[in-house]
Order: sequence, then C-alpha cells, then structure tokens
Amino acid sequence: MMRSTWICLLVFLLSVTFLFAGSVGKISGIVVDQKTEEPLAGVNILIDGTTIGAATDATGYYAILNIPAGSYTIRASYIGYKVTIVQGVRVSMDLTTELNFELEREILKGESVLVTAKRSLFEKNATSSISITTSEDLENIPIRGTQNVISTMAGVIVQDGNVHIRGGRDGEVGYFVNGVSTMNPVTNRNALTPIQEAIEEIQVLAGGYSADIGGANAGVVKTELKTGGFALSGSFDFRADGFGDPSDGKKFLDTYTYGHNLLVGTVSGPLLSEKARFFLAGEYNNQDDSELRFSKGYNFKDLVDTNPENSVHDTISLIYPDGFTPNRANNFYKINGTLTLDLPIRLNISGLFTGSKYDRFKAPMLNTINDRAQYYEASTMLLTAKATKVFSSNTYLNIKGSYYHYQRELGDSWFGNDWEKYYDSTAVADYTNGDVLYRNAWRPQYDYRINGFPVERRGTPLNLYRDENQEYIGLAADFTTQYGKNHLIQTGVDFRGYTIRYFDIAPSVMIYTAPNGQYSFTTYGTIDAVPADIWMLNGGVDAYGFDIYGNETDDIVRYKDENGKSLGYVDAPKKPMQASAYLMDKIEYDDLVINLGVRLDYFDSDDKELKNPADPEVDKDASMLAETAWKDKDPEVIISPRIGLSFPVTDRTAFYMQYGKFVQMPSLNNVYFSNFTLARQIVRQGYYFINPVGFGLDPLKTTSYEVGFRQQIAENAAFDVTAFYKNIRGLVQIINQRIDPTAAIPGNYERFTNGDFATTKGMEFRLTLRRMNRLATQVNYTLTKAEGTQSNSHSAQGALYFNAQMPTTINPLDYSATHTGSINLDYRFGKNDGGALLSQSGLNLLFKFSSGHPYTHVNVNIGGQTDPYTAGIDYMQDTRDRLAAEPIGSSTTPWTFYTDLRLDKTFEVMNVRLTAYVLVNNLFNRKNVVNVYEKTGSAEDDGFLSQPKYSATTIATNGGQEYSDLYNAINLTNGQAYWDNIGRELYGNPRQIFFGIKLSF
Repeated sequence: MMRSTWICLLVFLLSVTFLFAGSVGKISGIVVDQKTEEPLAGVNILIDGTTIGAATDATGYYAILNIPAGSYTIRASYIGYKVTIVQGVRVSMDLTTELNFELEREILKGESVLVTAKRSLFEKNATSSISITTSEDLENIPIRGTQNVISTMAGVIVQDGNVHIRGGRDGEVGYFVNGVSTMNPVTNRNALTPIQEAIEEIQVLAGGYSADIGGANAGVVKTELKTGGFALSGSFDFRADGFGDPSDGKKFLDTYTYGHNLLVGTVSGPLLSEKARFFLAGEYNNQDDSELRFSKGYNFKDLVDTNPENSVHDTISLIYPDGFTPNRANNFYKINGTLTLDLPIRLNISGLFTGSKYDRFKAPMLNTINDRAQYYEASTMLLTAKATKVFSSNTYLNIKGSYYHYQRELGDSWFGNDWEKYYDSTAVADYTNGDVLYRNAWRPQYDYRINGFPVERRGTPLNLYRDENQEYIGLAADFTTQYGKNHLIQTGVDFRGYTIRYFDIAPSVMIYTAPNGQYSFTTYGTIDAVPADIWMLNGGVDAYGFDIYGNETDDIVRYKDENGKSLGYVDAPKKPMQASAYLMDKIEYDDLVINLGVRLDYFDSDDKELKNPADPEVDKDASMLAETAWKDKDPEVIISPRIGLSFPVTDRTAFYMQYGKFVQMPSLNNVYFSNFTLARQIVRQGYYFINPVGFGLDPLKTTSYEVGFRQQIAENAAFDVTAFYKNIRGLVQIINQRIDPTAAIPGNYERFTNGDFATTKGMEFRLTLRRMNRLATQVNYTLTKAEGTQSNSHSAQGALYFNAQMPTTINPLDYSATHTGSINLDYRFGKNDGGALLSQSGLNLLFKFSSGHPYTHVNVNIGGQTDPYTAGIDYMQDTRDRLAAEPIGSSTTPWTFYTDLRLDKTFEVMNVRLTAYVLVNNLFNRKNVVNVYEKTGSAEDDGFLSQPKYSATTIATNGGQEYSDLYNAINLTNGQAYWDNIGRELYGNPRQIFFGIKLSF
C-alpha cells in the first residue's frame, strides 16, 4: 500500500517538472563605457555562431544561461561603440564565468577590438571545493582514462582499482556523463567511460554538491562531452607500446612491450547547415597483456604429475615468458557522439557505446598448457536526448530522456555461450579433432598436480556460465530562471526505473542429462526430464529474471513435480526505482554567494525482507525459504538540506564553506540473491560462507562539512586550501543472526545489515600556475585521516565466527592514505617560438606520490589443512585463521612514487597538423609496493618458506627442493597466489613506452 502511494505521488510530480545533474554553465557581467565607466543598457552580448545571447539591463548587467561546457568567442555590440570580441572564454559546468566589457566609442564604422581571454584562476562563485580538467589539459597529460585523470586530483585516492574520495568506501562515488548517471546499481561503480578525445570537461566534486545532484555519498565525477563546431575538423591518432611479439618477453629500450595498440578518430562540424552540428569519436584499443605486471619468466622441465586420481602420470614442462602475462588480453571499442540542433526548441542528442572482450584466466601461471580460455564479453550503451525551450534570455526549461543498457556474459573460447557443450566430451573431441579426450561422456580428465600445484590440462573447462543484464529508462527536466540580478532559481525532479536480471550455472550439471545407468547416481536422459530441484542444487543455479535454464522471464517461475510437490522457484527481474525532487536558489552578490537548496530522495530497491529473520518460514519440500516468509521492503523517502557559501573579500580572495546531507543506496549486490543462494546459506547451511547474504538494507547517510580559502597571489598564480570533515552512518556490515530455539532452520547464519560508521577529516591544497615563460603548473595535495570500525562490510567476519565482540573502536581504514598528491608541469613552445627545432613542441611531466595505506600485521595459526599453492595467503581469505598482532591499521605500506612523461612535436603542412609524440608511464620503472603480506609486512616474502614452522611438512610431502623452487618462482617472485586469490597486486605497473602519431585538420 505504501509503495503504491509513493508511486502515485511520483507520477504526479513527474507530470509537473523533472531534474538531472547540472551540465551547463553561465556567463554574466557588467558592460560600461571605457572612459566614463557608466553602465550601458541594451548592449547585445552574443556567443559567436549561435543564437544564444542576452542584452544588458539599465545597470549594464547581463546573464547568459544554459551554456554547455566549453570554450567560446563572445561578441559585445552597441551602436556607436566598437564591437568587442573576446576569444577563449571558458565555461564550466554549474559555474558562473564573469566577463565584463569596457566598450570603446567608435571613430570609424566597423571597427572592432579583439581580446583573448585568460583562463580563470579564481572561481569566486563556487561555494565548495572543485577540481576541473578541460579538453586542453587532456590533450597534453601523459595518462589516459577518466580514473587515471581523477587520481591526480585533490581528495581522490585510487587503490587496487577502486576509487575513494575523501575517505569514502568504494562504491560511494557518483558518475555522470552529460548530466545522466552512468552508475551500475548492482556494484555502485562506474559502468561507462567516454573516449578521452570526446571529453570537454571533467569535474570532481569532493566536498559537497548542490541539491540538484544525488546518489553519491563520497563525491561526484561529472563529465561533459564535446559538441560539434561550426567548421569541419577531425583527428586521427595511433599509438603502440613497442614492436614485435610481446609473448617473446624481449625488451626494447630496456622496457617490455605488452601488445598495446590504440586507434582513435574524431570528426566534427556542421551537418548541412550551422544549425545542425555533430561530433563523433571512435576508439579501438587492443591490449595483448592488460595486466602490466612486474613478472619474471621461468622454465621448469620434466615435471612429473603426482595427482593420485590420474592412472597415467604425464611428464610436462612449465614455461612462462619474461614481462608478459599470457591469456590476459583485453580488446574494446567505443563510439561517442553528440548532435546539436539549434531549432526553436534546441535539441541535444548524445550516445555512448562500449563493447569489450577480455580474458578471465583464473591463474595464468598455472594455465600455460591449457589454451581453452574463458572470457567476459560486455556491452554498455547510454542514449540521451535533451530538448530546451527558451522562454526568455533568463528562463528556460530542459526536458531529457535517457536509456541505459548493460550486458555482460562469461563465455568459453571454444564454445562461446553454448554452455551445454562445455562438459560434452563429444563436442570437445570434435572441436580438437580428437586431441582432447575426456575420461567419460561428461567428465574431463583430472588436472595435473605438480609438486602440489594445480596445473590445468588442455581443454579443462571453467565450471561457470554467467549472464548479467541491466537497463534503465530515465526521464528528467529542470526549470531555471534568473530572477533579477541576484537569484538563479532551479527546481525539478528525476526518475530512473531499472530492470535487472542475473543468471549463472555450473555447466557440469549436464551430466544429469546422460542416459540413466551410466553413473552411480540417477540421470535422466534430457534436460527437461531432470527434476528442477536436482537441476538447481547440482547446477548451483543463481537466477532472477531468468528461469533455471537461462531463458529470460518477467515473472516468478515456480517448479512442481507431477504430484504438485514444490521443487523451488526463481524470482522475477528486480525493478528498483530512484527518484528525487529539489529546489535551489543560487544567490549571487558581489561580496556574498549563497547556494541554498533542499533535496527529496525516493529509493525503492525492489528488495524483500524476512518477516521473522530469527525463525523464517521454510518450504520443506523444496528445502528453500517459503515465498510467504518474505515481505516487500518499504521505499525510503529522505529529505537532505544543502547550503554553500562563498565570501569574495576582493576580486582575488574568497572564503567558502559547505554543509550538506547526502544519501545513497548500498550496492544492490548486497541484497539481490537468488533463492538457491538464500536456501543454501539460511535453510541448508553446513558450510562457512565468505560472502553472506543480505536483505532489507537502508540507504547510507553522510553529513559533510568543509571550509576553504581561495587566493590569487599573482597575475598567473592562485591557491585553494580546504579543510573537511564527514560522518558516514548506516554502512553495511555483517552480523550473526541468532535464531529462535524452535526455528525450522538448523542454526545461526550471517547476513548483511546497516550499522557500521566512519568519520573522515583532512585538508586539501591546490596550486595553479597559469602558463608563464612557457611553463604551466598544477600542484595537488591531500592530507586524509579516515577512521571507522570496519574498512569494508566483511572486516569483522572472523570475530563473528569466534563469537568475539564486534569492533566498537575506530581505527584507520585500509584505504586511507595519509598523504597523497600530484605535480603536473607542462612546458610548451608556441608557434614560431624556440626556432625550427623547438617550435610547437612540448614536455609534460606528471609526478604522483602516496604515503601508503594502513594494514594490520597478523599472527597466523600453525597447523590445520594447508594447500601447497595457497599456503602463504590462505589466512588473508579466511579470517578465521589469523589474529591481529597489533592495533587495527597500525602499520602502513611503503610510499609510492610514479613519474609519467609526454614529449611531442607538431608540424604543420597546409591545414593539416602532424604531431609525433612519446609517452612513458612510470618513467623510472620504480617497483612500487602497493600491498603486502599481512604476516610479514613485505611484498617479497609471504612468511611461508622462510618460516619452517609453517612450511616444513608441506615441503617434505611435495617434492622438497623442487617444490620450493616452484613456490619461489610462482608465488614469491611473481605473486601468483596473492593475485589469483586475494584479487589484488603486490606491485604497481612497470614502465611502458608508447610511440604515437596524430593527424589533425
């Protein structure tokens, strides 16, 4: 009933007005007579090449709204005065660019004044901290990819591929492209990254954001795409990181090649007329080795299989190349485009598409014999259309629609997505012309055991097929009006409705389709004949929005036998909804700017929760939770105030402060579980589950404060200092659910719930030096102290297992690097500057540093079951095997330092620009330690071989010195077990050198 009421209210609101994250800016200023300084009324201010403009009022004031981010030429014209043209005026998203004119009286008719604007160093109307990177910056910087770019900005930490802003957990950052969300709601991570050459501007809002933006607790990354120009232009860019076959493991310029080839093309211009303009970009990126690891090859010959399951023990060789990771290719292609139609109702259409295919070998160093790879094939698309109705020069309405689609499938290099063939011996024999033979119709040969290490045979399949499918339809619009000189008023709401489907299965379940009598258990001859409960149990079927065979369904699917006995059921697709409404007034005076707003968020996660978690109702026939055990979770409605203040003391000095409350739904993968998984963990139990289930989670809530000071200290230099504090409540953690003595389930179970908290505080410093004597500089530094009771939702799982007290004291969080920063130097010769050799050449040097992140030194129990391959890291997977040897987070990984370089030289022939360049990432090939073994605090020694009390027995039973040699080569020198099982790297990326050429016209 409550859900229906809120849906009706939202439909009503949507019929009135809509909202999306701001992606346009504003130009305003005063026009006066140059000699008398009297304001001029009726001066026409126009953006060249468009119909966008405004006229000054009686006080000489003008404001132009709804300007997409970019660089523009602005023209001021008035009868009796020279036309003044200002080139290179930069407009940024959600900011006001101040542009004042002093018009000269005209002596000869047709006279004009041409001025080139300088890039602003001082955003006096910004009421919170903000970091901006423009297309001009991206052209010269020696790194690629939005995540790499924002990692250089103040407040941003990228650790193990995860983005943390001001001490927030991974998944608390919001991403928007052209004002539309690109978040994957299941993981709360970014799902779509534009082509770098298609980006006009990137903004990172770390300290807070106005009421028109939501769905993020830690920070927001906003990207605006380029729009078409008024003249035809384009570019063609190709780069490669070396020559020859990277699998040979040979060096060029003392650096390995990794088989990276990048091709990017752009074209832009008018389409039939200047009222229709387009921009189109395409990218193809081939990476033979997508890992980029510090790896060292080895060659072990005449190794004898010791697997007792094998009747014949083969002799094999394990050969691995230097510097190159085989079976880890990544190929992706992207298309980005925008279309602008300057009609009475202005239309802006944009589209982004990314397709990728990347290998997923579990452990490349243990799979050198097996050429049967698994891969993920994914596609992501976002289409957006925006219509703008301008009622007057200071009032407009935007209406926007968007469609997002994401699909990812885990396939097999031999049989693609035909998972029914993965374990079919006949299909395998046909594919390999009889080279690979299984031991029977549905069972592959046992893998090798080489001195205790599992080594896959050729043709060993991955016992998993997966299909993920997500889409949303969004409707949005906002109404904006400039009320007088001082008030910019905005209001609106936003709606997104998702459809989320998931399916995975263990293809080995196909053995149950064999004719009965071939095995010691009952088989059924065909898929249709296998009872649904047998199929789900032995196939480990996780599904919602699919039936148990992988066919899409829009409803709950219930399975029964011929007598009506329940065999189980799978859920319909999940259909979460998010909506919001806001009202905001940006009040701008010369000495005070107030950004005041309030936001209402509506979250309907389409989740369910147990009516009685301590005694849930069980469907005993199906050994699952009964459908009647659940109830729908009520939607959440939360109101969040936001206020930002800026006090421009002078034209070069401003103080600012920001306060806001922010809310965000937790990752839906913490609440979306199949009925099979819920049954396995709650009803059947009997195992220790590293990843527990969850249901009924509430939104995460953050209260954020910041104060800052901006100062332009010279004509070409300015700095910004910010202090911040955040309090985060309702973070996801694991609890041990106690059950009633009379409950129908066998025992307690673990589940996710809200309850954890964290606090972060710190300081940021930004220094910008505009280009002077050829040199431009940007310095960013962040001091962070992020503390909480748990670094992630699993941190206290070991304590729960031993019935110990849950953590109640705050400790440093694992991803809290105390000191981080970057220095970017760009030294560039202009045209006809520096002589023929140096003219139009440049050098860009980027230096990044971090003080390392906290970790906890642990003691590991001696004894118990030890796997020869994972013996040095198993305690890091299963927290039951370790005890803290010091207060949590007391130790820190070493400092890291990265230096990246770009050298380029441009030649002009007719109207074509040819740029040759070299990019060097990790210029000094520094082997940065990014993680360590928690037992030793080292990245080189996991504490297993070096401590006989742990390893003596394992060494003796697995070949003695031969085992030690393998362990050293695979696990210590190359960190395979850590990478494979922990999912992280011990070292950062090695040096990589790109050679490129770019043609522009």
